[in-house]
Amino acid sequence: MKENWLFIKTPDHYGNPEIIQFTEDNIDYFNVEKSEGTFLIKNENRNEKLTEIDHKFINPNRIRFFKKGKIYRVLSEEKSTTEDCIFEDDYEKLNATETELTESEIQNLKFEFNWNGEKMNVRFNEVLDSPIIQEINKCLNKEGSRIILGKLNETLFLSLYTDIYLDKLIPIKYVDREKIILYGFPKEPYEINCPIIE
Repeated sequence: MKENWLFIKTPDHYGNPEIIQFTEDNIDYFNVEKSEGTFLIKNENRNEKLTEIDHKFINPNRIRFFKKGKIYRVLSEEKSTTEDCIFEDDYEKLNATETELTESEIQNLKFEFNWNGEKMNVRFNEVLDSPIIQEINKCLNKEGSRIILGKLNETLFLSLYTDIYLDKLIPIKYVDREKIILYGFPKEPYEINCPIIE
């Protein structure tokens, strides 16, 4: 089985989560789609040559691509600017989650998430929106934001959904009844320990 590398989305990235696989010098791109409690990858029919992309390994499990692009800014109805830039896209190698717990046991855990000052208590399958937003979503027939346990091959994820749309995947490195170790964040620390609470 080929290694899967997850595209690390930053807050300004939209669209489906993406996976790449390496075959010698080729990079093949895939979209991640949900399918009854698990994820599937669907080939985008897009590939590139690694030797043609400026890149570096941040560590053995993380690669960064540097790609030329443009930033367009609309300043008014008549005025806009264009600026050349280099986009940095990170991909994290996915490994099998280490655990002796069943998926059902993991889904019942509650843990403390704290990454760069973003703190929250997380329980799978609970709506994350405030009560006011939940009321608005109810009127609009929307499900709201929630975190669901997902799986691709042997890797488990915190899967963030916005309404019915899969937004972000955060891989789980290790989980037991005392902690969950998450990895694949856009900035350092790339990996965090989350204590189990309750």
